Amino acid sequence: SAGFWEVGRLAAREKAPTRLEYERDELLASEFEDFAASRLVVGRGSCHRSDVIGAFRRYNPKYRTADSESYPLGDLEIERLLRDWARRSAGLEMSSAGFFNGVFVDGAADAFRPR
Repeated sequence: SAGFWEVGRLAAREKAPTRLEYERDELLASEFEDFAASRLVVGRGSCHRSDVIGAFRRYNPKYRTADSESYPLGDLEIERLLRDWARRSAGLEMSSAGFFNGVFVDGAADAFRPR
């Protein structure tokens, strides 16, 4: 499948990611995996993408705000991580309204969740 993406990238005249971009993407994927292992429960319930984005930001304080100068991370990037994780780990897709059925955020593990 990597060859498919490479051909698509060439056809669209996109540049390959730089080493720095690649390393950042790998770090984000790893941090999201850690978050998902401790906060996302697969098999029942449902959640909205905004619930997951908020929980991820609370779990990783360096990403608390999207416009942080040191660690900028937009909501769309977190949503991309969530979509990738949901497909790979649970075979789930997001609905057009932004919901994932079959996974929910474990609020009991979140010390800073809104009450």
